[in-house]
Parts: sequence; structure tokens; C-alpha cells
Amino acid sequence: MARQAGLDLTEIDSEQAPTFLWMDVLTEAAAQGRTRALVTAASDALAETSPAKPFLLDLLADRPTRLSSEPVSATGRPVFDDRVTEPEALLYQDDLTIQIGRVPGLIATLERLVALAPAVCLLNVWVGGKEQYGTGFRVGDDLLLTNWHVLHDSDTGAAATTVTAEFGFEDDGRGGVRAATQVSCDAADVVSDKADDWAVIRTVTPLDGRWPVITPSRSVAPTRDGEAFVVQHPRGQRKRLGFVRNQVTYFDDRTVHYLTDTRVGSSGAPVFDAAGDLIAVHHAGGRPQEVAGKPPMRKNEGIRASRIASALAAHGIA
Repeated sequence: MARQAGLDLTEIDSEQAPTFLWMDVLTEAAAQGRTRALVTAASDALAETSPAKPFLLDLLADRPTRLSSEPVSATGRPVFDDRVTEPEALLYQDDLTIQIGRVPGLIATLERLVALAPAVCLLNVWVGGKEQYGTGFRVGDDLLLTNWHVLHDSDTGAAATTVTAEFGFEDDGRGGVRAATQVSCDAADVVSDKADDWAVIRTVTPLDGRWPVITPSRSVAPTRDGEAFVVQHPRGQRKRLGFVRNQVTYFDDRTVHYLTDTRVGSSGAPVFDAAGDLIAVHHAGGRPQEVAGKPPMRKNEGIRASRIASALAAHGIA
């Protein structure tokens, strides 16, 4: 159906569970302006007697839908199926509870990350005649750190011609949005390293003094089984925090692996530990490695911030 609707499927993992696959398809359809074509394809695939047919036809006609979003009983109450095979259920098989004694520490971490979040920005990049996006963060008066592949074409190596940083592109916590501040960057003033996938770009004007500076030279070493919080702009969306299943599973002198969720657009985001200290710059993602009898041992990857700090110093960038 997605192909029939004309979607570009390169960013969709077709091997995941159907619920998550459909979520990705719907998200991509919205981003690519193909939602109506997708709903049309789904409607055409259904028999006229299908109970879902009126729902899709209502959507296409811009009418109030006649179906509930979940099954209901004759009295109109949601159906609760108590025919379970275990006493209680972990929703989606993830245990997202924590020990109550860890809550004060989590609150302290979140408060620290909220204070650092204004340093993180969305990068809108034009390279080779096409637009791409990523995440960056302030590391100096007029310097932003991100990935090499955010500011270059990964296939041709061509450098960006236009780069705009968008600070404060986030929600206000009350269902509304904040007014973002756009800052032009000097696409000709970039210092980068393709091998370690980092790049520093200078802004045309100094950045707002109220936005904190995150200093790579003050980064700390990650901790095995410690936490990895990622402040990011996944899919170019408003700023989000990855904080669920955020376990560090492996690290060496170059990379850090963690289970924290990221998406395309999260590239270049800062990765923090539970103390709010920088440990890495996110740059790559992939499917978990399945190990027999164990949980996935690798998902997403960042470049050690200490390694990048040493490279910046070698280039004379304080």
C-alpha cells in the first residue's frame, strides 16, 4: 500500500512488528504529503463489507468518522479482554518502571538536561540541491558541533551550501509551541573529520548569551550499563529527549553504544550521562544485535566526546 501511494520507503524498517511498521508508514506519509494517497490505497484494498471501509471513506471525504478508535461493548464502554495468560502484563514487553529510590536522581538529571537543552538546535542544510537536516549544539561563542554527514552529502562528499540553525524549536509543555530563533551559519567556515563523523560550523553572528555552551573538553567517560540521554530533533521534529531504555551497552576509545531511541535527524545530538555530563555525539543507528538468551546488545552509536575534543584541540579550536 505504501508503494502504491508513492512513498519513498528508504527510511522505513520493513522487518519490525506491524504496529510499529504502520506507525512509520503513517509518519512518512505525513512528511511526504502522501497521506491521502495512502488512505485511498488502504480503502481500495478493503471489501465493501469491511467495518473499516466507512472509517476510511469518512477520512477521505473529510467527514466525522463513524468508528471508534478502539473496540467498545454494546454499552459503549471500551472492551477489556481479561483472558490473559499471565497475572499482569508488561505493555509491549518493556518494563518501564524504576525503583522509587532512583526517582530523586532522575528528577535531578531531567532538571539538568532542561537547563542544557537551549544549547541544542535543529540544523536545516542544503547540499547538492537537496535539503537535509540534523541536530547540532553550541560549543563556543559562535560555534556549533554536529556530524560530518549532516553538513555533507554522504554519497558524493559534497559540502553544504546553506546551513541554518534553529534554536528553541520546541513545545511549550502546554500543547503549544515556542517561537524559534533562526541563525544563519557560514557554510564556508567548517572544520570537519569524515572518519570520526564530526564537524564544527561557525555562525554568522554570535549566539544568544542565554544559550549555554556545552564544552567537549569537559566531557566524561561513559559507564557500562550507565544511562545515555539524547537531546535531539528526530525527523526534524521539535526538540525531544531520548530517556527510555537508555542503557549504555558498550564503549571503547572511539564509540559508545546505547539503547536510547533516535531517528533520522538525531545525528549530531549531544549524549549525556545521568549527571548531565557530555559523553558522546550521536551519529549512527541500527537494529539491535540479538544474542541468544540476552537482550539486544547494541542499537545506536555516538562518537566519544573526548575523542572529538582532542581533535578540536589539534585544529586549534578551543
